[in-house]
Amino acid sequence: MMPSSTRSSPPDATRRRLNLALGLAAGAPLWLAASAARAAALPPLPRYTEPVEAHSPLVGRILQGGRQFITPQQLVDDCARATLCLLGEQHDHPDHHAVQAWIVSALGERGALAALALEMADAGQRFEGPRDAPEAVVRARLHWNDDGWPWAMYAAPVMAAVRAGVPVVGVNLPRADMRAAMQQARWDTSVPAAVRQRILDDVAESHCGLLPASQLPAMARIQFARDDSMAAHSLAQARSGKTVVLLTGSFHANRTLGVALHVAAHEAHMPRDVARPVRLFSLLLKGLSPDTRPELPAGYDAVWFTPGTPPIDHCAELQKTLKKP
Repeated sequence: MMPSSTRSSPPDATRRRLNLALGLAAGAPLWLAASAARAAALPPLPRYTEPVEAHSPLVGRILQGGRQFITPQQLVDDCARATLCLLGEQHDHPDHHAVQAWIVSALGERGALAALALEMADAGQRFEGPRDAPEAVVRARLHWNDDGWPWAMYAAPVMAAVRAGVPVVGVNLPRADMRAAMQQARWDTSVPAAVRQRILDDVAESHCGLLPASQLPAMARIQFARDDSMAAHSLAQARSGKTVVLLTGSFHANRTLGVALHVAAHEAHMPRDVARPVRLFSLLLKGLSPDTRPELPAGYDAVWFTPGTPPIDHCAELQKTLKKP
């Protein structure tokens, strides 16, 4: 998890800028009217609970390339057309999991969901019915690690897939395989050199400069191996005419840095009736801060804005963890 660093700007001025940008965006005046009939068939949109910028005009808006705002219905359509739809989250953000549950439910209701893939469960763990199973049974079948991934955060999207009657599968690299990955130099060339350097820098930054430089290459190898595992095991669930939804961190969902870079290596192992090449759609779920602008970050096909969470000093938390015996 990345350390939090924000700079403040006057909320009223920020809202004025956002209102102007939203008003000038192409197609924005027709945002609701264009798809009112289709939207009526969707599940009720999630209620946001987090406090930061909760009244911003950006809350609940979905932005695609070219500064085009789209409706939730269009977002579901885009996700449904993909072989693999990546939902890049902030792991500790309740509103992100509510949006994920909404997307999973919408896809399930239209019969477009092949499976739900989870970074939060190891490859080899899966739940495949019955659809009326209680949460405790689902958690046990997935060998859920509540310490690393609080079930209360993920129950809604996971159970939405269960109720839709589709497989829920773990796709993360098992912890037992991580030590081996740290020693495997082949991962150093599994991504372009510029991406490897970006990951090395991110590992150093996300650990607040507390890791010795000698450990960074091994930590980066784990990242590459995890992305490869998520690509391989997600694509194994691909079905013709349907989409596999992957819940993962925002960095892994970035098309230029994460899972997408490992997809081509596993296309051959998909079911034969699934169209090639793999179609990807990557959605960034972004909590707002006072200085957030209506822009689509590089590496994503769309961004869904939600209220933000209160800032946390992750570096202080990490220092406490490292001091523990």
